[in-house]
Amino acid sequence: MNKCRRPGFTLIELLVVIAVIAVLIALLLPAVQSARGAARRAHCVNNLKQMGLALANYESAIGAFPPAYVGDPRASGTAFGVTYPDGNTNTTPGFAWGMLALPYLEQAPLHASFNTNLPCWAPDNSTGARTQLSVFLCPSATGGSDPFALHRYDNGDSNMPNDAGEFSPRIVFSRSHYVTNAGVNQPWSRSAAYSRDFDVAEPIPGVPMPHVIDGPFYRNSRIRPASVTDGLSNTVFLGEKSSILCDSTWVGVVPFASTPPRPRWPSDPNSGGNLVAAHSGPDVRDHPQVVIHAPNHPFGHTDEMYSEHGDGCNVLMGDGSVRWIRETINPYAWVAISTRNGGEVVSGDY
Repeated sequence: MNKCRRPGFTLIELLVVIAVIAVLIALLLPAVQSARGAARRAHCVNNLKQMGLALANYESAIGAFPPAYVGDPRASGTAFGVTYPDGNTNTTPGFAWGMLALPYLEQAPLHASFNTNLPCWAPDNSTGARTQLSVFLCPSATGGSDPFALHRYDNGDSNMPNDAGEFSPRIVFSRSHYVTNAGVNQPWSRSAAYSRDFDVAEPIPGVPMPHVIDGPFYRNSRIRPASVTDGLSNTVFLGEKSSILCDSTWVGVVPFASTPPRPRWPSDPNSGGNLVAAHSGPDVRDHPQVVIHAPNHPFGHTDEMYSEHGDGCNVLMGDGSVRWIRETINPYAWVAISTRNGGEVVSGDY
């Protein structure tokens, strides 16, 4: 009796099937990656919208938007291993916009855990300062989302600080992938004589334009909606700054802090205020004729906005809307929407 042999696949047929499956995967993979990228970007947009609502509620309750960070320009001394003031007159307590806005981000217990009578870097504040919050983290950022150890400078120059390694004892803060907008000029580059009060214009020898801090956020700022004469919908409040560029935080600013770039970037460190902020340029102290800080500019300055979503980044406008700004934006348009009171006329299409 002959047994019937069950038909099977030949080797050629099997290879053809495998090849077809491989082609289908190759066709589907970009679509899957694109969908994941869109989801990450949507998550990032939602984070910024939550922060926009928090800023609006803060302003409604307090009467002004939160400052980039706070500090007493008259204070001097040493606290928990840190001497102050530094060359940019950063002192105690140093708490930043994110910590100040915590009650409006449904984080009232975390806010209450901070002892605001002590510096933000005090050991009693270390637990709160190391708390990781998803609202401050962009899912596309690949440079790290965990808390990080702050670096310091020891060359005494807040305008051109070096990277002298970590503080001792170590100071560890939770990370933020979002920073405030200081405007055209960088507050952290000011001379010591004009760093006590950022509301005072600093004359620069040989430069017709004074050094004015014209963004909505800087140390001890108290900006109201009426102060944003360019219009809330035309003014950048917050923007992305990926950890692939450098470390940023929502917690606070420590005197003599430094923000060294990641090894891939050719830029230099900036001093403490850059931990919580970015600016557009062209700073009258630094390349005054060149707009060097468009989002995702390939030079990778530690005080520019930067995302890993593609060729630009998401920014929060003062009215709570979120917009996508390409790195190819007209540089004059970027400068215009970075100032709060420049009087520029900017169309909705950048």
